[in-house]
Amino acid sequence: MANAPIVSWYEGSNETSKEVTGVVNYGVVDADSASPVKTFYIWNNRGGKEDCSKMEEVVFTTRDRQGGTGDTPGYVVEAVRDNWFHTRCDSLNETDFTPVGKGGVENESGVHALGTLGSTYHADTKTAVAWTAQTVVSMNAAISPVTDNGFIYIVTKAGTTSTTEPTWLTEEGAVIMDGNVEFTAVEKMKTPGTQEILGLKNNVAPNGSNADDAAGNFVKISVYAEVPITASAGKNELLKRVSYRYV
Repeated sequence: MANAPIVSWYEGSNETSKEVTGVVNYGVVDADSASPVKTFYIWNNRGGKEDCSKMEEVVFTTRDRQGGTGDTPGYVVEAVRDNWFHTRCDSLNETDFTPVGKGGVENESGVHALGTLGSTYHADTKTAVAWTAQTVVSMNAAISPVTDNGFIYIVTKAGTTSTTEPTWLTEEGAVIMDGNVEFTAVEKMKTPGTQEILGLKNNVAPNGSNADDAAGNFVKISVYAEVPITASAGKNELLKRVSYRYV
């Protein structure tokens, strides 16, 4: 069974020091005005040393702190019930914001689909070495063909390569024999489908400087609250929720 997704959030930038581990405070927002826009990076398996399951059918919404839609008698949360929060998926190059929460006229479902146009490079892509004849290769070494074909080949049985370069198969998981060496084909780069976040292992740096190498493993969203003139005074405590399925 594949490992479950490992989800983490970062506010403002892709640095590990910006990980969200507690309350996100939007401050005091007057009625008939908007809060600051906050940006979040939502990751699956950041810095993971082995693959985990991808997140599928990913959506974002808000819920009250009991998981409800903000309209429970005695526990009303206007920000959720009345869809104050608006979100935009920057990793899909969206330009418009969508209201989320309980749902209503502007967005009946109350949820907003998330995804990314980014791709993730296999963690061994940049360290793969070009194939050479009659060379001893060790287990788990990453080899690239002399002519790039979009794949690298992981040694799954150590040995010595042949005198001539093998015919490289270009199908994920294909097995290639070369002398007494066994290689397994791996795509250099994978792109998630609609509403997916990949769970591939990656070598993203703590400061996020190479995050684009794992851009299929995270989404970027912008969020703000639009507070109506009819809003009641007081504090609104709620959850920002990302829902998904995995197999």
